[in-house]
Amino acid sequence: MALTPPNEAVEVSLVQENPDKYPVGHPLWWVDHLEDELNRRWRLVELQEDYFAGRHKMTFASSAFREAFGQMLAAVSDNWIPLVIGASTERLKPQGFRFGKDAQGDDEAWRIWQENQLDADGSLAFTEAAKHGESYLLVWPEGEMRPKGVFGRFFSKRSETVVPRITVEHPSQMIVARAGGDRRRRTAALKRWREDTGEVCATLYLPDEIHFFKKGENGWVVRRPAGKNKLGVVPVVPLVNEPQMLPCRVPTALEALPHNVNQYAHVGLGRSDMVDIVSTVDQINKLLADMMVSSEVAAFKQRWATGLEVPIDEETNKPQEPFKAAVDRLWIGDGENVRFGEFQATDLSNYLGAIEQRIQSLAARTRTPPHYLLGQITNVSGDALKAAEAGLASKTSAKKISFGEGIEEAIRLAFAWMNDDRAMDLSAEVDWAPSEARSEAELADSLVKKSTFGVPKEQLWADAGYSPQQIARFKSMLVEEGLRTDVFGPPPAATAPDVNQPDTPDVPTS
Repeated sequence: MALTPPNEAVEVSLVQENPDKYPVGHPLWWVDHLEDELNRRWRLVELQEDYFAGRHKMTFASSAFREAFGQMLAAVSDNWIPLVIGASTERLKPQGFRFGKDAQGDDEAWRIWQENQLDADGSLAFTEAAKHGESYLLVWPEGEMRPKGVFGRFFSKRSETVVPRITVEHPSQMIVARAGGDRRRRTAALKRWREDTGEVCATLYLPDEIHFFKKGENGWVVRRPAGKNKLGVVPVVPLVNEPQMLPCRVPTALEALPHNVNQYAHVGLGRSDMVDIVSTVDQINKLLADMMVSSEVAAFKQRWATGLEVPIDEETNKPQEPFKAAVDRLWIGDGENVRFGEFQATDLSNYLGAIEQRIQSLAARTRTPPHYLLGQITNVSGDALKAAEAGLASKTSAKKISFGEGIEEAIRLAFAWMNDDRAMDLSAEVDWAPSEARSEAELADSLVKKSTFGVPKEQLWADAGYSPQQIARFKSMLVEEGLRTDVFGPPPAATAPDVNQPDTPDVPTS
């Protein structure tokens, strides 16, 4: 599709408002359209980033409270959000791939994963998806490859083609458009970023082409010629956290056409893990702020005195304070009716109890084990610990299913760029490291029982949590041990001493 740079500034606007500017489906229409949605998303993304970093709002504080104590309590926040999100995402560790019976496919897929340094960046993708509902894996086309060098191009042993680069993309920079009525089919994707020079650039990914733009004085202009997308699909794969179905209301003939008929097709289909905890965290922070104020104002016992004759200042004609409260000062009165006493300090345990109750609510709503947050665990059996983490284990398993589908698709796209037939292998699946809490005794007992039922040794290794690479090394070691046995013969069997024969003393040699 030929591009004609705009003659005037391209505003983020609807095609319906100016239908002659760019037709629907034109690359510049897509850029305007998706940038608009990206801008709409930014406010929520920024709020989520602030809360994850501990920059919380004093939502439940009155204006008078903010005015009186806002500056003093600006840094007071109890940030539980990273702990709650990390409780599940830190258990998501891919350790290999399985392509049916194709062991070579397993190795090639793991090679792609490792060469793109996704051991580290994969954890980042899971965390961002849990924070914002979606993150993205971009399978780069040929024109965007890394330059040759130490960290240069990688080649597949089988196809001898360049392994495409897979990068993790943040929802503040990347957005995906899905086809109306088909949430799995992606029609376009836009990545927008700002260079160090201040220049704003964007790349538009379409099923057949990839377009490169930059912001000029009068709107978007072509940065470099468009390239062909031989995949036939948008090479951006969402990692969706807690997938959900979103409604799409179709207007009647008598209703005005809305801004975006398929509005929900251009927003994320995932649900952020913060949805259920932001309000509770705000409540905890308000209680914490109240406790801090109480400890400052009313947590110390205040003394009182009666029956004293208070002197009058001759200059001001006002009563003088008879005593100065200090550690090294003692209040003394000589009057017959002089009495001393003290007020009770504010009981801060009420605040602590309320905070603990909200933390327990936080744990229940997020399926986070309470001992993760409160640290109250002593002499707990393995079964009790496993039961306490059942909700977290279920939550983690759901993430594995959803994220695994995205990872598998990204690997298949990488194979497609390499002209590898495994791009069509829909049986591929991610091999995840075990995420459930298991004791060594429990695991060993389970494996022994499985072996009595004839479960193959290789499957027992997998159930024990060993990665495909470790299993391959085990098999290689067993082969080497078998070869050594064939060459040198079996090791001599140990024989027990004959107890019926008397001990023979050593005979000196000289």
